[in-house]
Amino acid sequence: MKIAVNGINGRMGQEIVRVINSEDDLIIVDFNALDENACADVVIDFSSPDGCMKVLKYCSENNVPLVVGTTGLSDAQKETLEIASKTIPIVFAPNMSLSVNVMFTISKLIAKYLPDAEVEIIEAHHRYKKDAPSGTAIGIGEAIAIGRDQDFKEVAKFTRERHSENIRDKNEIGFSVVRGGDIVGQHTAMFILNGEELNISSMINNRKSFASGAVLAAKFLVKQTENRLFSMQDVLGIDI
Repeated sequence: MKIAVNGINGRMGQEIVRVINSEDDLIIVDFNALDENACADVVIDFSSPDGCMKVLKYCSENNVPLVVGTTGLSDAQKETLEIASKTIPIVFAPNMSLSVNVMFTISKLIAKYLPDAEVEIIEAHHRYKKDAPSGTAIGIGEAIAIGRDQDFKEVAKFTRERHSENIRDKNEIGFSVVRGGDIVGQHTAMFILNGEELNISSMINNRKSFASGAVLAAKFLVKQTENRLFSMQDVLGIDI
């Protein structure tokens, strides 16, 4: 199976190359080298929002499945992905880590069974990460909102200022962001009640977990006969 990678020279791209090269039945292709003489069975994109749209156009025109791990996409760009998934199969996930995607599911369940808990999400990444909060933190918040049957955009609270009238709304989902050093990814969802807390955390220590998840998603996609937008929950077979 030939896997093309967009962003092959980046930190994630290089990690994906290592994972692909470790498997005998996989062949790595640089997306920028694709033309009539070089093809791919599936493309993995870890680049930028604009770069992702360039890849999406190529995949749509050439009927190639696409794995999108790029974060920071605008609502309009996400809608473009959704439209394109009607013609090609696409896996789009804010985080490709297997453990984090289990965390999404667990967070949704906790939110369902602790509807009165106040929720705070804390995330930390390296100094170079551009989007904040991270796509993973947003994904956790969206899962919690689904578990509570809420509109995420109405309950997400990204900033708090020092004003006495800014008392916390019990329904809001608060976000705190840490940036520094070489932190790969840390996320904690806090479910807070009077007298008790339930916290769930994920600590990613290297990028191999993201790369392995992306390659697993690529293997999943090439077997699909249905054109739609898939999640990592689909890849993992999580149906809760």
